[in-house]
Amino acid sequence: MNTKISGVITSIFPDDVNTDDIIPAWTLQESTDREFFGKYAFSNYDKDFVNRCQQTDDNIIVAGKNFGCGSSREQAVYALMSNNVKAVIAYSYPDIFYRNCLNNGLPALIIEDKISWKSNKSITIDLENKVIHYADKKIKIKNSDEDVKTFMFGGTVGRIRQHLISILNKENQRVDWVSAKIVSKKPQTIVEKIISDHLGKPVYAGEKVDLPVDILFFNEVIAPPAIKDFHSNFSDIFKKYKQKPKVFDNRRIFFIPDHTVPSSSVAVSEGIDLMENFAKEQGVYCYKEGDGIEHVVLIEDGYIAPGEIVLGTDSHTCTNGALNALAFGVGTTDATYALATGYLYDFQVPNTIRFNLYGKFKKGVYGKDLILYLIGQLGVDGASKRVIEFGGPALKNITLEQRITISNMAVEMGARTGIFEADEVTDTYVKDRAKFAYKTYSPDKDCCYEKVIDVDLSTLEPCVAFPHKPGNVTFISNIKKYMKESQKSKSLDFVPVDSLKITDAFLGACTNGRYEDFVESAKILKGKKVHPEVNFVVIPASRKVYNRLLKEGYLQIFAEAGANIESSNCGPCFGKHMGVVGRGAQMISSSNRNYIGRMGSKEAKIFLASPATVTASAVAGYIVDPRKYL
Repeated sequence: MNTKISGVITSIFPDDVNTDDIIPAWTLQESTDREFFGKYAFSNYDKDFVNRCQQTDDNIIVAGKNFGCGSSREQAVYALMSNNVKAVIAYSYPDIFYRNCLNNGLPALIIEDKISWKSNKSITIDLENKVIHYADKKIKIKNSDEDVKTFMFGGTVGRIRQHLISILNKENQRVDWVSAKIVSKKPQTIVEKIISDHLGKPVYAGEKVDLPVDILFFNEVIAPPAIKDFHSNFSDIFKKYKQKPKVFDNRRIFFIPDHTVPSSSVAVSEGIDLMENFAKEQGVYCYKEGDGIEHVVLIEDGYIAPGEIVLGTDSHTCTNGALNALAFGVGTTDATYALATGYLYDFQVPNTIRFNLYGKFKKGVYGKDLILYLIGQLGVDGASKRVIEFGGPALKNITLEQRITISNMAVEMGARTGIFEADEVTDTYVKDRAKFAYKTYSPDKDCCYEKVIDVDLSTLEPCVAFPHKPGNVTFISNIKKYMKESQKSKSLDFVPVDSLKITDAFLGACTNGRYEDFVESAKILKGKKVHPEVNFVVIPASRKVYNRLLKEGYLQIFAEAGANIESSNCGPCFGKHMGVVGRGAQMISSSNRNYIGRMGSKEAKIFLASPATVTASAVAGYIVDPRKYL
């Protein structure tokens, strides 16, 4: 047990440092060796980080708010630990990164005191007494006693091994949540109701619970290290019980190669092979390369249904909240534990922020514009660790595909997840599609929300997010003024933009690669040509979407206009292949993130917008109001 940490402050970071900053996406599939990631830590963001860490064996990082936001990649934690980072001290962390630190025993300490940190100063962390000694100050550690104890013991695996033993001894019975009729003494939010039914007892925001999982899925980025960890952590227990290692329920686990397909390297190919072989061994369904993106195909195929608890190894698993499910992303270790036991451990039931939606979108305004607007209003940590719940009379005016886009980007405002009330749109979609029994949920009247925000959809315009943060949002009518504001900025997250001219455009991703997105974009593109100086990459998000667009003639419109049409995958959104941008590029993208280096060169600038805005801009050669073309 490690009760005290002594070290030197070797890095001081600002607010909103994200996991793309900590470890670039292109490295993730290159190795399952945790030490591999150390040499690439902060390579896009702080080129001297690794060198500084090599000067001492006990590095301490201090940072502002929301350290580790963005992707679910646990490799960010491995990269820090491989550089002898003994602790991180910050004012707040997003859930996924914090859990990844907790699972791996890297102290991610929370403070409230405003401190003027200085580099190369010694620091002592007394975990047992929850005090940080720095200069002449005693700084209180605000983490819970339970979490601090986990950090002292170096992680969580021991407890999970004990739970697996109890499961193999048949000491645990899962609740039939679809039939559950839980009586609560006070009104509940949607998420409180879903969790209560799964546990067979009423629970409320703030309580810590072990969540039974209904659906668990992996992409080819995280599946290989998770499979490796599954065997190393649990094979001896199964052997003791004279069983072959087995997953908790092979009907409810899915493997989906989507981030880098077709494969771009030997390492990626071997990772996919490992995933496919494990799936065969376990009797788990594994999609084929090109079938589509995880957050699209599972919805299409009816595996996501209202009321389910859904975990995926990707931060945009919140996409599935559009179907009234509790869905969110987890890191490698949480997913490995769930693979064996079917549970997510020590989950704190989140508070909920309610968005009441009114009115109707005007022509040329879409779900993407709504969620960009909300992120711009609340900020990238404005809903940190909360659920954002959508409801109100305007739901009837929002298609399911637009709800999917809105839920997809809930994590970009720091939310644990987004979730929509169920209504006729939900019922119509899942009625003849759902593969498992389900039930729908609405919040109780007078339930306890942390905040209620009313939004009139009719007041919105097309929105654009400037580099390098999804929260740098402006209405299209204000874009030139906003560009001038950027030119005064000294922030790494809001960089100077000198021109609205674009070199690249991307239509696709789990955010906006669906049928409706392409149909609306085709209205703009029909009879026109992509600007001669723009590379327009379009990627339907699933094989079913691709084939429908092909059959109905929409892809021909894109082909004749001069777009590059690729098979279904994450493409340039992941920054590994099919449209990686170089220095000096300016891309407008329908994807969900525009972090520095996210889609290629760290010197490129990425703008986020709706499919209509992306397509209109690809034609014009600069960022333009799509309403001029509709």
